[in-house]
Amino acid sequence: GIAIDPENRQSIWVGLEVDGVRHSVDGGDTWTSINGAIPNPDVHNVAVAAGPPKTVIVVVNNDVYTSADDGATWDRLGINDVFPMTYPRGISVQPDNANVIFLTIGDTTPGRTGTIMRSKDTGKTWDNLSLPVEPNTAMWVVNTQPFDPSVVFAGSRYGYLYRSDDGGESWTKLWREFSEISSVIWVPG
Repeated sequence: GIAIDPENRQSIWVGLEVDGVRHSVDGGDTWTSINGAIPNPDVHNVAVAAGPPKTVIVVVNNDVYTSADDGATWDRLGINDVFPMTYPRGISVQPDNANVIFLTIGDTTPGRTGTIMRSKDTGKTWDNLSLPVEPNTAMWVVNTQPFDPSVVFAGSRYGYLYRSDDGGESWTKLWREFSEISSVIWVPG
């Protein structure tokens, strides 16, 4: 995943699938490895919530880490104590409210089921959101829409696509199914 700091466009965060986290403070000209601060280099995604406080969120294959000081220190969420499943994947920060974060999670990869979690306090606490149809695999991606932050899309690894028009309070499974979903975005017509 790639995340650009909404308060400083020169600050870019990149998560690499099996090579950890990199951070650039000069728009991508140079990069610093954050490996070591986060003990698991199997990074699935990264996001930046504007705050306050500004929070960098890194999703690895078995936990979630947050930093409120641009990566100088990291706090481990402790996923086994918080979530109903242990394989997090996608993350999205609501564009109009940086305290609201969506996270997709599953039982494993590709998995047999998954769910969507939502935090309204920048990752301190999480709610398990109810889906109308159980996913066919781990939930893989989630995206909040910048033009209308109440619209959220999420997809399972193998093709179930869900939509919420009320910021995640309720969800509809869309009729069209796909083979494998790796990202999702909606461009209104």
